[in-house]
Amino acid sequence: MPRAPRRCPRAGCTELIRGRKYCPAHTETWQGSERGRVTSTYAWRRLRDRILDRDKGVCYLCGRGGADTVDHVTSVARGGTDHPANLAAVHDRTAPHCHRAKTNQERAIR
Repeated sequence: MPRAPRRCPRAGCTELIRGRKYCPAHTETWQGSERGRVTSTYAWRRLRDRILDRDKGVCYLCGRGGADTVDHVTSVARGGTDHPANLAAVHDRTAPHCHRAKTNQERAIR
């Protein structure tokens, strides 16, 4: 059974919402989040495959073969884009998990 709509929790707002924290008027969006982004899943998969082929499966962080995913060298949160020059092959699902280590280091710096 669907949930009943509720009011936006922002003080003084009477907008009814469903399935989100705030109404659209009170939802903050990061303006740079979609700039230069590949929006379709199909387009991202094609781009990802091109980058893995370009880098020949060699991880840009540790230099070993077997890279299984693509990473933004400069993260999107820090102004990076989906341009191929900002993408590189990296280990994520298989050891040594270089992408996870890089992400954890970036989170610690914030």
